[in-house]
Amino acid sequence: MSMRRDEAWYREQCARNDRFKVGTVNRPAADTPAAPPPASGGASLRVGDIVTYDAADGPPIALVVKSKYRNKPTNGYASIKESKRAFQLKLMQEAGQIRNLREQVSYLLIPKQDGERSAKFIVDFTYEEWAGNGWRFVAEDVKGLRTDVYILKRKMLRFLHGIAVRET
Repeated sequence: MSMRRDEAWYREQCARNDRFKVGTVNRPAADTPAAPPPASGGASLRVGDIVTYDAADGPPIALVVKSKYRNKPTNGYASIKESKRAFQLKLMQEAGQIRNLREQVSYLLIPKQDGERSAKFIVDFTYEEWAGNGWRFVAEDVKGLRTDVYILKRKMLRFLHGIAVRET
């Protein structure tokens, strides 16, 4: 018996598992062309956008742009967890526990140089909370997965701007 598998066997195995189902939005068939790049003029694809393009043979194929870390955009926020936290913070602001709530605040880490773009850290929420003896500034980031890049940028933010990020 040969250990070599043919393409038909592989497609059958993939079809059993919904996550890698051939010909669906999760994974297009191997013989379909890659999705075309976004139209010029600065339009870029975002999570949840549906891209439709014509396959060489057959009906048009629609692909949904998925998040890199499988988070689900909700109510205009990047994830369900971030949406829930925003709702909590808005209630806290109405109750007077926090003030000056801002969302998606960008901090410059490395300026633009030699034709390359700048490096920024975008904090999900900034606000001031009452700390017994006065108002204290808080920068908060909602995290599901702490990547190496995130950790490095968080450390640079603390070093350059003196801002410690609270993770929730």
